[in-house]
Amino acid sequence: MDFTNYPYFQFRGRKSNEYNLRLLNEIDFVIAEASLDFQEIDGRQSDVIYDRGKYKDIEKRFPARLFKQSDKSIAQQLRDIAAWLYSAPKYSPLTFSEYPEYYYKALAFNGLTARDEQREWLDIDISFKCQPFVFRLDGEDYREIKSGATITNPEPFSSLPSITFKKTTSTSDSNIYIEGKQFRIAKEAGTGVITIDSENGIAYKEGGVNISRYCLLNAEGYQPITIAPGRNEISYTNMTDFKIRPRWRTLAV
Repeated sequence: MDFTNYPYFQFRGRKSNEYNLRLLNEIDFVIAEASLDFQEIDGRQSDVIYDRGKYKDIEKRFPARLFKQSDKSIAQQLRDIAAWLYSAPKYSPLTFSEYPEYYYKALAFNGLTARDEQREWLDIDISFKCQPFVFRLDGEDYREIKSGATITNPEPFSSLPSITFKKTTSTSDSNIYIEGKQFRIAKEAGTGVITIDSENGIAYKEGGVNISRYCLLNAEGYQPITIAPGRNEISYTNMTDFKIRPRWRTLAV
């Protein structure tokens, strides 16, 4: 049976149809849930809501039919699939052919659930724990930005970009301004090429020297760089070779 024209998911560099898996038309869509705490107050008719400022991970389930290969048993095929999915316990990109412009950050979990065993095929469920946002593939490339230029976030949620630049002075602070909001890189960061990874909350220089405290902290505490939805004007001082990987994102389903 030729599986190349059927829908598939891709994970850790391999496609599901390479394993004789045919996805079934039973895929769930789950919208990420906001992480909220509720507290009852005496005399008040409704709970007080505390927004924790985050969304919860979701489970993405792919029901699939595994067809037997001529040179392998079903059991061996399952072992091969398990080795592919569970080889590293960390979030990795997961794409689905039906909406290829986005990718999930996913972790295969819960083992493999099998049912309806037949001589030539077996139905299984493959589940992934996914971060609550999906990311646009067209937001993964670095692009050079001149001071005073604009960039447009096409999604309804702020992004957490990765930014790289060459800091040109160690006697003064450098600054990045996005729609007038200031992000300070302290003079103590020194000179040279710096990368600020807002999504992972880290800043470092060439060679991997961690300088996060000089780039992501201010008087108000931790302050990652964000790009709001819509048009954003970007300017900067005391730096050159400014490049940004915007990492556009929206809620996963």
